[in-house]
Amino acid sequence: MIEARRYQRYAFNNDTDSAADIKVLLEGELVRLLNFSVANLTVLSKIPFSLGGIHFSVDLGNRGKIDLMGNVVRVKQEGSMWRIAIDLTETYKLDTLQKV
Repeated sequence: MIEARRYQRYAFNNDTDSAADIKVLLEGELVRLLNFSVANLTVLSKIPFSLGGIHFSVDLGNRGKIDLMGNVVRVKQEGSMWRIAIDLTETYKLDTLQKV
């Protein structure tokens, strides 16, 4: 299968990896980070978010905090949680980055 992703994606597996030091807040709501790349991220949330623009922050503990804007492009229910996909490519000029 040919990899169609433009940017390398980093995923977290709850069994072996720890994203505990990384806190992601969507509109102030703490969510669980599932994966991310320079162009997007996917989180699990207790509440669904509407498609469209969203403000969020990524708190890296003693490494600092980043405030970002993106677009919710997919919302899918998974049991009692919601998988939220957020695209950053329309907000930030990423075409100058090299493909990995």
